[in-house]
Amino acid sequence: MVVVYVAADLDPRLVALSRGQRGVVRRSQLRGLGLSKAQIDSQLKAGRWNAFTHRVIVMHNHVPTRHQLMWIALLDVSTQAALCSHTALDCAGFRSFAREADEVHLLVPRGTKTLDLVGVRVHEFRRFDSRDLVTYDGYPCVIPAQAAVDAAAWQPWPRFAMTMMAAVVQQGLCTVPDLDRALARCGRVRHKNYMRIALHDIVGGAESLGEIDVAAGCRRFGLRQPSRQVFRRDPSGRRRYLDCEWILADGTIVVLEIDGAHHMDVEHWEADMRRERKIVTSRRFVLRATSAEVRLDPADIFADLRRMGVPIQ
Repeated sequence: MVVVYVAADLDPRLVALSRGQRGVVRRSQLRGLGLSKAQIDSQLKAGRWNAFTHRVIVMHNHVPTRHQLMWIALLDVSTQAALCSHTALDCAGFRSFAREADEVHLLVPRGTKTLDLVGVRVHEFRRFDSRDLVTYDGYPCVIPAQAAVDAAAWQPWPRFAMTMMAAVVQQGLCTVPDLDRALARCGRVRHKNYMRIALHDIVGGAESLGEIDVAAGCRRFGLRQPSRQVFRRDPSGRRRYLDCEWILADGTIVVLEIDGAHHMDVEHWEADMRRERKIVTSRRFVLRATSAEVRLDPADIFADLRRMGVPIQ
């Protein structure tokens, strides 16, 4: 248990400040509340407080918690700063599935001087605008839509970017229009086209994209083109964007369902789909895949179709 040492006879404003910032304060804040340099130094020399940087003091003598590290990162810079990317989403209540969420992501205006703090990743931004900030539990944060776009763009995997778009909408942090506006404002960023595909998919426009990707996959992997059906809704009410059917010589029907809907636990969902493609019901083999999988990683899907007996061209 981390104990924050605040003497009972100190100014109640300091007590409130310490509680609001998880026991992390700037030296200038202490001086502004009337503490002299000698009073501050006495707490440090007694080992009750810890000078984490030349600007920031942690009002205990233990290793800072992650939430305290967030305050250290925010208070150590001389300009306005905000939590961003995975950290801002975490503050907003996002149930993350990424290892990058363990780091503290800090956004500062371009050219800001920052210390190299272990566990903190600093991002400089030319268009830093306080109107794009919200506050969660006292922390200034980038709005969820922009945080999601940044989290998607600041890593190398396009599938992750598409998954992030779906996840923040599913968890109610922002809407598709919110994300669309954030993408329109962000300029040229990595995976932008894939993020737009994901948004198009989420709102129900994946039919033509699915047809294009399946047709291209059949040509690439040498399979006969399927017959296609119009979209329908499954028993849960979700929209199925594309049924591709192949009728085999023995009358068996192989169906590939391209599903534009996304499960809440996205990181597990595609793995479940891979297993479900192996399930056989009657003489109708139903294989399921996500639109992102068809576009980004089609080899496994079309290999399964070959194993099911779909004929070559």
